[in-house]
Amino acid sequence: MWFQQDGCPANFARNLTEFRNRKFGDRWIERSGNNKWPPLSPDLTALDFYLWGKLKEQVYRKIPTTREDMQERIRRACSVIDPNEIRHAVLSVLQRFRSCIDAQGRHVEHLY
Repeated sequence: MWFQQDGCPANFARNLTEFRNRKFGDRWIERSGNNKWPPLSPDLTALDFYLWGKLKEQVYRKIPTTREDMQERIRRACSVIDPNEIRHAVLSVLQRFRSCIDAQGRHVEHLY
């Protein structure tokens, strides 16, 4: 299993880096680790370029009224996601990696 860290500055603390090294060895990804991940690269993870937007669109069609309402909307939105859409999003990662390499790690516009 691999662990991927987001780019939050608090995650670069020395004690967290030491913890990740102990827990995951060389199997963690971050912009400053041994396995570097390009900064500002939401176009490379299916959670960022696909799932969060899809869920947000469903959950916020109407403003949730309570915490329980919000939780139920999230559950419902997750339950109706088409597995083929997820498969397509995951399979598009290779194309996204190639585009990122071509752009030398800089932001890539409009990948679909």
